Amino acid sequence: MRKFRKAGKILIPLKRNAFIFPGVMKVLAVYVMLYRKVTTLKQIYNVDKEIRYWKSNKKELLELGKRRYRLRIEDLGLSQEKFKLLRKLQQQSHEVVIAEVDQDGFLLSNFGPIRNAPIISKKQFLARKKFNIKVVALNGYVGVKKDYKGNKVAFVNEIKALYNLGLAGCNVPAIMDIDFDSLTLTFSYIFGSVLREELAKKGAILRDRDIDNNPDYTHLTPEKRWLKRIQEGKRVLSDVVNLEFIEDLFIELKKVHASGFILGDIKYGNIIIEKISGKPYLIDFEHTKDYSKLGKKSFGVLCDQEIERLNLHFDTEKLTTKEYEKKLKAKIDP
Repeated sequence: MRKFRKAGKILIPLKRNAFIFPGVMKVLAVYVMLYRKVTTLKQIYNVDKEIRYWKSNKKELLELGKRRYRLRIEDLGLSQEKFKLLRKLQQQSHEVVIAEVDQDGFLLSNFGPIRNAPIISKKQFLARKKFNIKVVALNGYVGVKKDYKGNKVAFVNEIKALYNLGLAGCNVPAIMDIDFDSLTLTFSYIFGSVLREELAKKGAILRDRDIDNNPDYTHLTPEKRWLKRIQEGKRVLSDVVNLEFIEDLFIELKKVHASGFILGDIKYGNIIIEKISGKPYLIDFEHTKDYSKLGKKSFGVLCDQEIERLNLHFDTEKLTTKEYEKKLKAKIDP
């Protein structure tokens, strides 16, 4: 790892704001790829040590969560009868399951309709492919409980991201509870709609239940299927969000990068349109990693990849670091 860092420093031009030549960029990209692989292997090896560290700091994690975004059970919009039942159960138990969350983010509710949330029946429920998720009541607040099914790396990634991005003031959920033995994490329920669902309501074919048996998708490779879903989303994007929302989302991404993190999974399903403010909130950080120890230019390569992915999803032309330096050089040497 130390050799990789040294190599990264050698690749950085000495002159400030100097233009990086294409050949050097290719070498830098290879270095970054190797660094990511080594970092992943190192994290797997040290994951138990990281869990012990966060366990010893559980109190600090929960204290920060109390100062961040949280929604009261009163704001769920339950019927009076169901709300009284939920409040009574909360008095008897630390945690009450409000709903199960399916693969497409639909809720199988134990308390009837929930304001601004898509509700389905047990027959319509589509089992999740990865981690199980529930909406729960916790001490009078609404949380989302995620079971990582023994995946320690994803568990640590999410804790580390939520804590550090929360400190940085990013629009992310607050940590409400953690069980280090069962590897479950409860974070605040963001009152709003998942962007993917709003796009689907406008006719975009994005939900897994709409794609799995769709003849237009079944014959495609995973990469082409991914690109087709993005095209579907962009087709109706302007009917759901405006340029201000996209700009706010870009600002959130820059704040994440300024904190030394790479999201690793930008997509419509990981963005919530918060109901009251209309602002974008980011969710799902199991792939988010801390690259704050990576050199500035090398880290810039990863940031550029995410900006390009944002541009692809939202049909924008946000400048990457590489493009900015090209533009800067053109001004210096017309």
